[in-house]
Amino acid sequence: MCLTIPKQVISVNQRDIKVRSGKKTEKVGAIIKVKKGDWVLTINNIAIKRISKKDAKEIIELLEKQPRTINSVLSKEFKKIIEASYSRQLTKREIVYLLNTKGNEYKALLSEANTVRKAYLKDFICIHGIIEFSNYCRNDCLYCGLRCQNKNLQRYRMTPEEIIETAQKAVDEKGYKLLVLQSGEDYYYTDEMLENIIKKIKEKCRVFIFISIGERGRETYRKIKDAGASGVLFRFETSNLRLFEKLHPKGKSLKKRYEHLKFFKELGYFVATGSMIGLPEQKNNDIYKDIKLMQKWANMISMGPFIPTDDTPLGDAPNDEKTKQRKIELNLKMIAILRLLMKNVKIPVVTALETLAGEEGRKRSLLAGANALMFNLTPSKYRPLYKIYSDKFYQKKEKWEHYGLFKFEESYKMLEERMRKEIKI
Repeated sequence: MCLTIPKQVISVNQRDIKVRSGKKTEKVGAIIKVKKGDWVLTINNIAIKRISKKDAKEIIELLEKQPRTINSVLSKEFKKIIEASYSRQLTKREIVYLLNTKGNEYKALLSEANTVRKAYLKDFICIHGIIEFSNYCRNDCLYCGLRCQNKNLQRYRMTPEEIIETAQKAVDEKGYKLLVLQSGEDYYYTDEMLENIIKKIKEKCRVFIFISIGERGRETYRKIKDAGASGVLFRFETSNLRLFEKLHPKGKSLKKRYEHLKFFKELGYFVATGSMIGLPEQKNNDIYKDIKLMQKWANMISMGPFIPTDDTPLGDAPNDEKTKQRKIELNLKMIAILRLLMKNVKIPVVTALETLAGEEGRKRSLLAGANALMFNLTPSKYRPLYKIYSDKFYQKKEKWEHYGLFKFEESYKMLEERMRKEIKI
């Protein structure tokens, strides 16, 4: 469920063990047998997994510390804003200033956000899975490869049995504790079907289920919540009304997006929401408003770069290397800013960012304040067909799964405690 910095056992007695990470020494409990010199992974001050020295070194390298920028090269204004972020909410002018940072101040922004993450959330990197169970969609969003007008896409639907089996394997064989079930807006799956899928998964597995199925209305989401779903992934995409309407020519309403976010909260969902970054015509003022909306609605941030996609009206948007790098940097800035603004919020590294930046983008995001990873668990025969955007990245997850997924009740309880605290139940 979580990848965490390894610690070395320096002493063992009957009641507890003493471990060290860097220069920090602490006492922890243990549910495994350990001896002096062992390397262990801990959750909630309990050693739950023993690893080799080689593995410990590899994990530390995966989560290597980002060097702090020398204070003397930073402007007074930048230092003043960072200092203010620890005691109050930042103003629009201050947030826009951070969005415009370059060079040493850009590096310092990411470093400060990583420091905040470590101070408030320690070294836990949560690992979740996503199952994309249908690429049918009734919508015609101009940026999305699943759009209903895309006649070149081979469509698929997983059967309820396939969805349940995929979820069970992820939990029982790998140790996943949180799964997102995602599809296009596909009404083939009735409310009753969705309820039954969730109930059967919950009967077979101890796992949190998030749902991502688009605008299906309050009653549908009430039934799904009653069936056992804990969270919902639902992006508002952009706060700019004109831009939103341009992206959704078939009458989609930004007002309706907000209505959904409101009743998600009322129903008690853990809400993952956010925006698209680097859309054509998007301005810093739009991004500022997007950030404020995430502050208002999100228990978990879900934002990622816009990627031009084949067989869509926006497929010919600029996608040269300079444009890609600009989007990557802007995405990392937004991760960092939101970490400064929302110290405890869960911020996953999204697949779209990994698609632009590869596994290196995963590491850079974690060092900019992100604290979760979302891995694709869709069966291999379907995975390439869920083509929201081109050249989707879903490789190189095995070592993260190996080090970060544990089949222990403690990891489930830790996630449950954090979610309950966040949504105040």
